[in-house]
Amino acid sequence: MIKKEKLLYDMLWYVQNKQEFTAQELADEFQLSVRSIYRYISDLADLGLYIESKKGRNGGFVVLPNQVLPPVLFTEAELFSLYFAIQSLTSYEDFPFKVNTITAKEKLLEVVSKEVRQKLLQLSDHFQISVPKQAVSALYLNQLITACLDHKVLTIGYQSVKKVSQKSVEPIGIYTSNGFWYLFAIDQAIQETRHFRVDRIQQLSISSQTFDASITLKQIEAEYKPKEPVELFAYLTESGEKQCLENRYLHKGVQKNEKGQAELSMLIDKSDIVYTVDFFLLLGKEAHVTAPKDLVKLLKEKVKELGKKYL
Repeated sequence: MIKKEKLLYDMLWYVQNKQEFTAQELADEFQLSVRSIYRYISDLADLGLYIESKKGRNGGFVVLPNQVLPPVLFTEAELFSLYFAIQSLTSYEDFPFKVNTITAKEKLLEVVSKEVRQKLLQLSDHFQISVPKQAVSALYLNQLITACLDHKVLTIGYQSVKKVSQKSVEPIGIYTSNGFWYLFAIDQAIQETRHFRVDRIQQLSISSQTFDASITLKQIEAEYKPKEPVELFAYLTESGEKQCLENRYLHKGVQKNEKGQAELSMLIDKSDIVYTVDFFLLLGKEAHVTAPKDLVKLLKEKVKELGKKYL
């Protein structure tokens, strides 16, 4: 005789995949009476799987969205990997679905054995994944990732250097780099991809308009080619080299010359010069930029402005 627990889990997998079913279908599949099936449906609800009955001639049931996942078996090593992956995510001050991440970690600690729980908590004292300190608070992360997944057009009020402007964008993905969260999206007005600092988004609304999501964040990174390419070149100190290697985009251009000195040599888009200036200002004396001329000029202007504050 099949144990009730195994039968429940088998039924859980079955209805999750089926999504719509009748009591008779379940009865035939698991060789049970229809009366027993109704009891099992009640038990499935206790496990977190919510099912709604369909009205009408044909009747039946529909599995509601936002369900818990069926149980999965993990080895001890897999549990450690999962725990520290969750731990690293909770290190971010702002993170999409952060509350869910914290509760997931708590649930994991609750269901493992006492011995494994002690090991996990002990390892927390000896193993740490460091993430860059978040510079400023980033609102709207949950809404942004939801819009990316649902392929919904966003209307945002974006704070640039001079003003707040309204933009309609097609969100492709969000990512974090050097303590900032960014939205990568297509600006509908110019039909070009742009990086938007999430902390500079003042207002956000998700429209009912959808778009064709034919590209992904990963594909764009792999296939990226500047529309107006300019050569970026800089000499780097050891510290500057490390910071460039940690940069999401610039790390690709880090290399050593014949004398063993680190250099940064790569093509960037002319439109990205304004954003690249801020990065090199943070590097300070750890980098000496020689090209492009527009970038060098902007750096000099920024340094001059900064110098005036301390005269």
